[in-house]
Amino acid sequence: MPDNLQRARAFLLETHQLGPAETEEALCVAASVLRMGLTRLDAAIRAGDGEQCAEQAHALKGNLLNLGLPDLAALAAKAMEPARTEDFEAVRETGTSLTTALGPFWK
Repeated sequence: MPDNLQRARAFLLETHQLGPAETEEALCVAASVLRMGLTRLDAAIRAGDGEQCAEQAHALKGNLLNLGLPDLAALAAKAMEPARTEDFEAVRETGTSLTTALGPFWK
């Protein structure tokens, strides 16, 4: 089974019809954006800022959809309601799951 990086690569090559070099550049940018989003989500959790948690979860969802990873986008979306109700443990669990799932992007 392909990992999430391989799935995103195939999506960019096939659906967006990017060339190999463009695809690798897009994946490099995506890795940076996703890492930044997860870092911001963690900071919002630590600050107890439910609104910012929801905004970061929403941004992650959009970025993951753009990479052809709807299952991970749904996971990010799952954090939005707990963020609004300030259930930071649920948001943290989702962030941890996303970090694990996106690990191949940072290797």
